[in-house]
Amino acid sequence: MRTSFRLTLVALMGVLTFGCGEDSSVPAPSGEGDGDGSPPINLSPLLPWTAGNRWIYRVTEDGEVSEKETILGEVEAVGGTGPNRDTLANKVTTLKSSGARTLSWQAVVDSRLVRYREQSLRASTGTVKSEEHWEPAKLHVDEAPEHAVAGASWLETYEETELADGASSGSTVRERWTVLSASESVTVPAGTFEAVVLQKAGGGTAKTYWFVRGIGKVKEEGGQTEELVSYEVLP
Repeated sequence: MRTSFRLTLVALMGVLTFGCGEDSSVPAPSGEGDGDGSPPINLSPLLPWTAGNRWIYRVTEDGEVSEKETILGEVEAVGGTGPNRDTLANKVTTLKSSGARTLSWQAVVDSRLVRYREQSLRASTGTVKSEEHWEPAKLHVDEAPEHAVAGASWLETYEETELADGASSGSTVRERWTVLSASESVTVPAGTFEAVVLQKAGGGTAKTYWFVRGIGKVKEEGGQTEELVSYEVLP
């Protein structure tokens, strides 16, 4: 686990921003409320999108435990050969304890955080192992209010192009998103939080994500399990 003065400061800022709830590890709601005595609505983003934000996860796969760090970089052109190569997006770097890296270009468009392009780099040489791009862009998370209500469900369809070993292949991907819960308690190494639980299913596989407003993804299951260890975020 990595800790730092900056992390402590950011955590303190989070308390000042969201107020104090019954569990100090859970961001309390912010907003005006509806005047009937019910708690105000938390308007913080499911995934804070500011350059410099970073998240560290414990990854468990087939009994093996490792760590990965995701760092949100500055805005630049997506690049590559796909249809969105001239679009501006944040460069996101994921560093794995094995030495492998993943680079992706993502941006917030209206209420949606989307991926345009992604590269997987070899641990041994840092060279590109494979690359993918999507048209339209692939959904990462949808912030629309109607897509944060328990039971909400919608279909995402896009064309996926993969480049590997000098060859190119394409396919049409359909993914069904479902909100399993609008508020569920979840405990990970970073603490206990109230999360929005989303499921993405397609191609015979399914992944479940726990997102906490003002913090981001705190847990993922499906193929492997990722659990948040520490984070440094600004809104």
